[in-house]
Amino acid sequence: MKYYAHVNGSKIEYIDRGHGPVIVLIHGTQSSSLEPYHVDQLVLSGFRVIVPSRPGYGETPYSFSASPQAFASQLHHLMQMLQIERYHVYGISAGGPTAIELASQNQRVLSLTLAAAVTSVVDFPYRDTVSRNIVQPAFIALQYIMKQFIARAIQKHPFEATARMIQSTSVLALETIREEVSPYDIFLLKRVANQMAFGLGAQFDLKQRVSSEVLLGVTCPTYIVHSKNDKAVPVRHAHYAKRLIPHAQLTILNSPGHLIWVGRQARKSERQIERFIRFNS
Repeated sequence: MKYYAHVNGSKIEYIDRGHGPVIVLIHGTQSSSLEPYHVDQLVLSGFRVIVPSRPGYGETPYSFSASPQAFASQLHHLMQMLQIERYHVYGISAGGPTAIELASQNQRVLSLTLAAAVTSVVDFPYRDTVSRNIVQPAFIALQYIMKQFIARAIQKHPFEATARMIQSTSVLALETIREEVSPYDIFLLKRVANQMAFGLGAQFDLKQRVSSEVLLGVTCPTYIVHSKNDKAVPVRHAHYAKRLIPHAQLTILNSPGHLIWVGRQARKSERQIERFIRFNS
């Protein structure tokens, strides 16, 4: 069920599911509070999962002053409004900068998990050009066309379309990826295609930056998990975070690409994250 909160004059859309230790899960690009990756399993494993839509996604509005720092501050106040004293933070992909900001120098955070997460600057061709305000109408239109194309492709050719979606964020050959695809992966990526968000959230993502001081301020137990085959967010992001958060645990996976929640080893990786969070609860 969706909920809405107003924090310092800003609206935040979020979902709140399950019971148990609280996890604030920060979704990746072109997603929202309906984030499909790992959420269902976390709820089934006995966690309470809160997923806010980041600025420009879902019904959380985008403002040109939006930043990971500002949004993390709003989430901190949201947790106070919900009377949640202690919680875990789990950042996925482009949700990494907000997750790091929320965990940095925050005594309420029990642990930080960074999964395939951006930890410095988003890697995207022509990032500065695409993030300019004047380009946004065309960029939004392109996202909408992509969503329609992907949804039709998965409907008509589910196995091949799933393999090609994985390949788009992987350094592996398509033949290798085809060997990894399971029926559950097809089901999961159908959900991804159906709820894919498009809009000004992508502009928020492209403008994100994480300072070294913020990473150095993370003192809670930290788990960094990343695939060595990730093309969308190269594995150097994981190594960079590990250098600045030396107490962090680092696991480099052989999963087929950026989407560590698909492939034959996906559930094993999810269980490792769950064990880490439960241990620090």
